Amino acid sequence: MIRWMMVIAVVSIFSLPLAAEVKGASPQQFKQLLQQAAAGDAYAQLNVGAAYDNGLGVDRDIDKALFWYQKAAEKGVAEAQFNLAHLLVTQELSATTAAEWMRKAADQGMVDAEYLMGVIYAEGLGVEMDKAEARRWLKKAIAKGHDEAAQFLREMDQPPG
Repeated sequence: MIRWMMVIAVVSIFSLPLAAEVKGASPQQFKQLLQQAAAGDAYAQLNVGAAYDNGLGVDRDIDKALFWYQKAAEKGVAEAQFNLAHLLVTQELSATTAAEWMRKAADQGMVDAEYLMGVIYAEGLGVEMDKAEARRWLKKAIAKGHDEAAQFLREMDQPPG
């Protein structure tokens, strides 16, 4: 769990740009975004989740962040799936559910999610440890230029000691 949280902390900065729509937003603008989210707009749901997750324009509220991320994630928004997985892990709620959501984001080609799927399988975090599956995911991320995935694969392949 510690390694997973260290890796996710490095990648967590990717959740911040997703809330660009709410950074510096007035209370009225946030209210409008919240109305769009309540009406079912998946990207508004993602941004409201990110606002609550990061305390952007509102007080930080993990339960509300989880709620809105899940709404958008269920609609197939890869960034929401990624952020939901991130929050589930960092709040120590469920590594298994986090792995499931991260897989959905990775299946859509999100490079950071592909990298983290490699970590998940290498470490057996919420899934059965599977080094071959870890290498498969890491190689997908490496093919897209993900340097941390390349470093992780090199470290994974070094003999212990």
